Amino acid sequence: MDILIFGACFAIVAAASKQIGQQLVKTGLPLISGFLFTGIVAGPHVLDIISSQACVNLRFVDEFSLGYIAFAAGGELYLKELKNRVKTIAWMTICLVGTTFLLTSLTTFFLADWIPFMASMPMAARIGVSVLAGAIMVARSPSSAIAVVNELRARGAFTQTVLGVTIIMDVVVIVLFAANTSVADALFSGVDLRFGFVLLLVAEIGASIVMGYLVFQSLVAVMKLPVQKAVKAVFILTTGYLVFWLTFAFRRFVHDALGLDVLLEPLLTCMVAGFLVSNHSRFKNEFSKILLDVGPPIYIAFFTLTGASLSLDVLVSTWPIAVALFFARGIAIFAGSFMGGSFAKNPLKNNLVSGMAFITQAGVGLGLAKAVVVEFPGWGDAFATIMISVIILNQIIGPIAFKAAIKLMNEDRPKAMAEVFEDARDAIIFGTDGQAVALAMSLSAKGWQVKIMAPVTAVEDKNNTIDKNPDIQVVRLGGLTLAELERNNCHRVGAIVAMLTDEENYTICEIAYEHFGTQTIIARLGDRNNFHRFQRLDVLIVDPSTAIVNLLDHFVRSPAAASLFMGMDTDRKIMDVVLRNPDLFGLALRDLRLPFDTVIMSVRRRGVLFIPHDYTRLEAGDLVTLVGSVTSLAEVVLRFDVNRKEALVQMVEKAAATELTQNPVKAEVKEIIARKPSAQKDRFDRVVEQSTVLDIKEPMDQEAFFQAVARAMAPSLNVSAQSLKQMLIKREEQVTTVLAPGLAVPHIIIEGREKFSILLARSRRGIEFVKSQPLVHAAFVLVGSKDQRNFHLRALSAIAQIVMDPRFERKWMRAKTTSGLRKVIMYANRKRGKEDA
Repeated sequence: MDILIFGACFAIVAAASKQIGQQLVKTGLPLISGFLFTGIVAGPHVLDIISSQACVNLRFVDEFSLGYIAFAAGGELYLKELKNRVKTIAWMTICLVGTTFLLTSLTTFFLADWIPFMASMPMAARIGVSVLAGAIMVARSPSSAIAVVNELRARGAFTQTVLGVTIIMDVVVIVLFAANTSVADALFSGVDLRFGFVLLLVAEIGASIVMGYLVFQSLVAVMKLPVQKAVKAVFILTTGYLVFWLTFAFRRFVHDALGLDVLLEPLLTCMVAGFLVSNHSRFKNEFSKILLDVGPPIYIAFFTLTGASLSLDVLVSTWPIAVALFFARGIAIFAGSFMGGSFAKNPLKNNLVSGMAFITQAGVGLGLAKAVVVEFPGWGDAFATIMISVIILNQIIGPIAFKAAIKLMNEDRPKAMAEVFEDARDAIIFGTDGQAVALAMSLSAKGWQVKIMAPVTAVEDKNNTIDKNPDIQVVRLGGLTLAELERNNCHRVGAIVAMLTDEENYTICEIAYEHFGTQTIIARLGDRNNFHRFQRLDVLIVDPSTAIVNLLDHFVRSPAAASLFMGMDTDRKIMDVVLRNPDLFGLALRDLRLPFDTVIMSVRRRGVLFIPHDYTRLEAGDLVTLVGSVTSLAEVVLRFDVNRKEALVQMVEKAAATELTQNPVKAEVKEIIARKPSAQKDRFDRVVEQSTVLDIKEPMDQEAFFQAVARAMAPSLNVSAQSLKQMLIKREEQVTTVLAPGLAVPHIIIEGREKFSILLARSRRGIEFVKSQPLVHAAFVLVGSKDQRNFHLRALSAIAQIVMDPRFERKWMRAKTTSGLRKVIMYANRKRGKEDA
């Protein structure tokens, strides 16, 4: 009966804890701070709603929660998304673990005389407590780090490295804690730490890992069953609890039967099981979804009970100890992150700032502190109080410091959420009737920059005068000519919608197709006999005579899909995302962790649209069409995209890492990219305007391509075609100049002064630069003398900005003439430098 009363009281307090936590979030404090505060107030030292006896009787809540936390920590470690940063992550993890563990352990040991429960302990026991404290201080908080990243919509090399290190360290700390728990247990038991003990320790860790594998198999077996997710969730939580119960029962049995203290670490067992489910089963998404769904009530119960269990009398007498440990840990983190970054050869600024990203602690650290209470009940409560006090300080200061670090590294994205979703958000509508106005207003409401254009001779719908809509910019054209459309910047928009007569529409579409290479061209058809004319221009055709019938047909056959398409399902959205995150390049869709309500519908790659399957591997520049909730799609954008400036810098650095320069170019490239844009032509535009263009019709290999390039460029550079070809081949043998799928930027330095030339090449059927790699369809050849180094970098920067535009590929392949190819480059949106004009 007592346990029912305790449980009922605790349930009421937990409900209040949820509300208080949500209110405190509005002040900028972490959610779990509200749970801890509620537990402290409701605990035995304040209101005594949750008595000391209740805290003891409800200890099974801790064991359920600790199993969940360990499952979640293992599930967060997804190796396939960390493959590109292994070296940096490894060095930083090693240095952070080493410095944090060593310094905080030593600090605890030297402060033992001022810690009440340690003051009377013998030397061996003090060492045992100190190594446990050092292990707990190593823990980080992946959930808090991810929350900060999502809040700032941060993306970039620094952010990705921090997340990787944070997740890895929570796995390492559980292994470290398992080892140190055995060491501490031996020290308190008076066991001699000799070779036999080391073997026993290794055996204990090995047995915990084997047990984790068995738990993994049981989880997979249940995940295969055709039962509701609620049943699977209960099984997962019960399994975590049973792991704790079995390890303690096994320890008692071995102690009674053999007189040995064998400690299998339940946290390590559950972490291994979660890791295996996430990395070696097809249930990783479903497993993560279940953990995500049951997380909120678990965290509320765990952190509220943790707050109630805090020994405030110990906290009052030891708060200087908590502050000292907080500063010792902070010093260790800054030292470790700087050392690790230096060994990994990261930029100095990254190394100076990175320590700010690793201060936060939360779930795993609190879990380990509570595990000490379970393992060492005599002094565990007092120990946990000090550890939790330090963790609370870290949880308050850590997110603030991490936010500051992201902003210092310029990897935050302070944009409105609507701006994150799409790259090309500008459109021109040619039309004068009500449908044109309605379309313009609809796009404008979704954040698009829209203009309505119409020739002065166009006949307007008398009931829908376009000039009466002040929110829509209206432009009257003198005619539908190339010069007039260019004068009104029609060549720069992402989408053109033609809603005039068929002949006028065809003129607009033909100009846009042949001269602008516009990404999306849409035409409203008046006469079905003109269908094939528009189709040859790769136009998206809307036939009013059949559109309503087709829409009704879809509503009859697939109401849900039609509602989604029409925007009637307000909880879901369809959107396109361009893949730019290098951590995801080459990853199979089956290994991609997407939000649980998000589905990939199609992928467009180098102009080809296809329906992907589980084994489809993502490539840089893929245009991925997704359907999901607005919140989930925002998360996908953050994972698929990458900080634009950092991506440009990486691309230019990769290109410039040749004989072009022996010195780092990052600072100079960042200055070029960050400069204020100029609308006037710069030197790059003028060089492109005079450039040689090769529009290659047949497939060819690298040598044949360089032969054609050498013949075309040799006269203007005053060098022999043969020597130019050999230099290009030699450069390619050193490091490939293929910077992205379908794109190559061969560039070399030649003798002489004031020489610089660019050649633009398009190959519809592809150039084979590297065997078994995607064919190259766009190549920019840069040849210059040594005194042109600065402009060489500016040209590389300009090209990087141009090709990162998701509209580039389609414009490049659509341009009909060599003049059109030049215009694709000259009309591209990029930052121009006035000093080059």
